[in-house]
Amino acid sequence: MAHQVNRWKFKQLEDVKIILNEEGKKADLTGSTLLESSPSPGAAGLIALTHLIDFLQPTKIGEVKSPHFPQISIVNDSGLANQPKIELYFYDKDVKLLLMLRNFPIESSEGSYIIAKKLYEFFKSKGVKAYYLLASSRIYGESNVYVASTSINNAKSLIEAGAKLSPNLDALPLDRFGAYMLSFFARNYDLAFILISEVYSYLPDPAAAKRLLEVLSKALRFKIDMEKLDREIEKQKRLIEEFQRGFGQILPEREEQPSREREPYYIG
Repeated sequence: MAHQVNRWKFKQLEDVKIILNEEGKKADLTGSTLLESSPSPGAAGLIALTHLIDFLQPTKIGEVKSPHFPQISIVNDSGLANQPKIELYFYDKDVKLLLMLRNFPIESSEGSYIIAKKLYEFFKSKGVKAYYLLASSRIYGESNVYVASTSINNAKSLIEAGAKLSPNLDALPLDRFGAYMLSFFARNYDLAFILISEVYSYLPDPAAAKRLLEVLSKALRFKIDMEKLDREIEKQKRLIEEFQRGFGQILPEREEQPSREREPYYIG
């Protein structure tokens, strides 16, 4: 019976395909920092990663495919529908960054665990040293970036870069896959962080994404031009102002939410 269970688990892991191209097979990922975004209100993490890829022009090294991904179709820039996939990019100049890009949540508990386990084992075998999950949420109605980590000492560089220790949130803005990834890295004493940028609505928030990148670039010591992101911020600001003139207030007032206690949050 135990043998059958082990075979079933192995088959489930085999369903997760990490497909590396030639650049991916040759890439030395040792010591790299893994950046990923969590599907969350304001999509700040996804916007930040997309801007990073656009500016840094990292090398695409592979894709991840799995039947455990949600059964939906993603329409690309060309208007073609594709099955969901995770894309992997590698940047190796002034800093080693491994970018894991996905624009869909993975909420299945079993599927999330299987995918996260396979990817964590792959990243560990390649010498990846840290995992940063970029997210966004409405917390206090302030323009801050919060960090949760396995310890205050680990988060020191992020705090010095402008992040604040995360309050004890009722629910962190991450899907089950992100939760499992954080758990695997934290459980094995690797560096694991979640960065949460404050947003004020469910609208895509490039300003919150910019705050994430400001903290990340200072903490990880890489340079990034925000000019394109600034144009997106101004464009969105004008759209919101035009909408509000015609239809009224769509963003909530920036006020503190007293129901949440301001206590540091740790992953562990």
